Amino acid sequence: MISVLDCTLRDGGWVNGFDFGRHNMCEIEESIAKAGIEYIELGYLDAAAGSPEERSMYSSWEAVRDNFDGAHLGDRKMLRLVMIDYGKYPASELPEFDGNKDIGFDGIRVCFHKKDERGALKFGREILDKGYKLFIQPMVTTRYSDDELRRLIEDVQICLPGVSAFYIVDSFGIMDEEEIRRRVNVADSTLNPEIALGLHTHDNRRLCFENARAAAELPLAEERDLIIDSTLSGLGKGPGNLFTEEFTEYLNMNFGKNYDIPLIRRLVKEKILHMRDNYTWGYKQQYELTAKYHATSTYARTLCEDHGFSLAELEEFLRCMPEDKKDSFNRKFAEDYVNKHKK
Repeated sequence: MISVLDCTLRDGGWVNGFDFGRHNMCEIEESIAKAGIEYIELGYLDAAAGSPEERSMYSSWEAVRDNFDGAHLGDRKMLRLVMIDYGKYPASELPEFDGNKDIGFDGIRVCFHKKDERGALKFGREILDKGYKLFIQPMVTTRYSDDELRRLIEDVQICLPGVSAFYIVDSFGIMDEEEIRRRVNVADSTLNPEIALGLHTHDNRRLCFENARAAAELPLAEERDLIIDSTLSGLGKGPGNLFTEEFTEYLNMNFGKNYDIPLIRRLVKEKILHMRDNYTWGYKQQYELTAKYHATSTYARTLCEDHGFSLAELEEFLRCMPEDKKDSFNRKFAEDYVNKHKK
């Protein structure tokens, strides 16, 4: 089974500061559910950077509940998730979840960097113990060798029995079809068949659609579910993401799915396209350079758009930057470089 997880309200929030507004957030959720999409990610839980209302970066689980009461969804089949970036929201603040009381979401995706692997697994155990569905999302999966990826999956299965999904995450848009196939096959051959395999990509090299299609066409374990992440109109930080409207139509045509494409395209027109008047996202050459040097695209946006760096100057910056600065944007490091080289 192939399913789609729309993460517009989470990944797309990096474009507009997560300021969707409650009305728009509810309308996006309702339309995604009516269109037949299986999963939605409502945003981040972040104790320090979150807000109590109107934004999809939430300060507490109560903020999720208060923004999405769920009443308008009726007898929904869609699973609602939130993401926690490891270390930014304590499991102790989450209520017990038994599936009956609506607290705004059903499951949690835990994302983490390689250096935080052990702590993230312990955190995931706390989430499972509270009754939530758990999705494990190791950021920058390309940092793992195939053997390291196998070992991580084995550790997940030992430490987190009952985990719902494990993700391949192309954080910097590096992967091509060949690497997607290899990584998915490594994960598929190691994961227990009842654990879903997820794929989250970014469009630095304009390969999102082809990579998602390559994953969808692979013969996975018989009982394996495959979950592909996407956003409306590719809304997302820098180069953006796989387009929900394009990939759902591809699944309708090739895998017998029945997503309501006119509804999804109407949602894009009414809620997303006008954002291009004030915000930018999507492919640019500068993001292809960050993919080449395996670095977050935020450096390209900051140096090129905020400080006028040329592509050649950006490449020199990326070529010389230390490895430990690449995975997460370090504003001080970037600004120090700008002050030194752009006087």
